Parts: sequence; C-alpha cells; structure tokens
Amino acid sequence: MNGAKEYVKAHGLQSRDATDVIEEFSDEIANMSGVCLDIGCGPAVVTRDLFLPRLPKDATIVGADISKTMIQFAQDEHADEKRLSFINLNIETQNIPQHLVSAYDNAVSFYCLHWCQDVRQVFDNIYQMLRPGGKSLVLFLAHNTGFESYLKLHKDPKYNPYMKDISKYIPYFQRCANPRATLKKIIEESGFEVMHCSYREKTFIFKSQEILKKHVQAVNPFTERMPEHVKKEYEEDLLRDIVSRKFSFIDNNNEGESKDDFQILDRYHVLIAYFKKPTYRIN
Repeated sequence: MNGAKEYVKAHGLQSRDATDVIEEFSDEIANMSGVCLDIGCGPAVVTRDLFLPRLPKDATIVGADISKTMIQFAQDEHADEKRLSFINLNIETQNIPQHLVSAYDNAVSFYCLHWCQDVRQVFDNIYQMLRPGGKSLVLFLAHNTGFESYLKLHKDPKYNPYMKDISKYIPYFQRCANPRATLKKIIEESGFEVMHCSYREKTFIFKSQEILKKHVQAVNPFTERMPEHVKKEYEEDLLRDIVSRKFSFIDNNNEGESKDDFQILDRYHVLIAYFKKPTYRIN
C-alpha cells in the first residue's frame, strides 16, 4: 500500500466517494477555517483537488499519513501549494506527540480509518488533536466482500506465510453487527458531540477486470512481501475470487464477448460521521 503512483492511477472509487461526501457537507466544509488535519492523506490528490478548494481561502491543511513513502510523494508532488504541508503520523498511536495536542481547528479523513483496528484510540487521538469547538468529517469503508477473498486465500499454504497478520487488514466494522450504532457510541465516548452518523450502501462499476485488478493491486498490503512468481499467481487467484463475489455483466456498447468486455459491479458499505469537540468537556 506504499505505491503512491499506482494508487493515484487506480483510486477512482475512493475519489468518487470522497467527492460525494465533500459535496454533501460543502456548507460545513466552507466553515472549516484555520488549520485542518487530513488523516490518511496518502498521495494527497483528493486533499488538493477536491477538499482544499472547498475550504475558506485562508485555511490551511496538514496532510498526515503513516506511510513515509506516501508523505514523500505528496511533499514532492504538491511543493508548489503553500496551503499544504505534511507530517508522518500513526493515528492509532497511544502517545500523540505533545506538539500535536490541540494543534488543529478541524480534521477530516477520507478512506483511511478502515485500516485501523483500535478504532477507539483513533477517535481519542482526534479528540486530543482538535481544539475546543473543532469539527471532524470522516468517510471510510465498513464492509466489502473483497476482504472475504483475503481471508480465503490466507488459508492457502502457498500464501499463508505472507499473510500471517491478516487480522490487521480486515476492517473493524467488517465483522460488526451494527456498524452505525457502534461507531456513534465510540465517537461519543471519546467526548464528541455527533451531528451525523450513517451507514450506507454504495455501488461502483469497474469498466473491466483489468481496471479492477489495478484497484486491488494498489491497496493490497501483502504482495510487496511476495517473491515475483508467488505474487503473480496470488494476484490472479485473488482477482478471480473477488470477481466471483461481485456482479459481472457484458458491456453492450462493445461488440464481441471476450472477457475484457465484462464490467464488474461492486456493492459495498461505508460509514460517514460528522462530529464536534465541545468547547468544554463534561465529565
């Protein structure tokens, strides 16, 4: 998941969903003045192209990511944008650096927090980093059948040695009975006032298996550990299993019925929350 260039080329789904949320909460974002933290900014394409233009003109963004590779790419790619800066940060850390405590006026996160297992620590940390009255908007994946494919291939002796820490990469809410209620409770127990919390089904059409393959490769945490011959076979097996769990159909706009004419409809669920740190905490 450290391949910044690969991710930029294959993040159509994430970009589309971020666009939808940014549009829905455009009025709220327009009032996010001061310094805004973008948690899990990755290569910061969404940060710069979609989020920054919606902020007040005098607002600035600090992009944060656990991947040093992503941060370096973002710093190089966006060096000309004076309203953007970047830091390396593990949002699950148990010890937020003191200089980051109460350092931000607002915070957002688009398609990052599903990689976090200690969700309660995440929102405790966001609470610490926000100033009183600060607001936060988050969007992240809650459930996708593709993760079931990870679990299936994990059982294969050929791939198991490279996937022993698979539990780190299955979203916390993938196995949650009531994702919305659970998330709302966690956010409230961190001290926030929840102004919106929803669990939504989404769909996205991958125009070909090759496009889906690039999407899967861009976010796969295991392949960089594999020898090339294992990686190739793994990617083929993984794509085959993921496609089997989706809806495939022929593109009637193209002639012929080769496998390249197949499009794949992905149905999945996301969580969206908008919440506020009170001016004074009531214990």
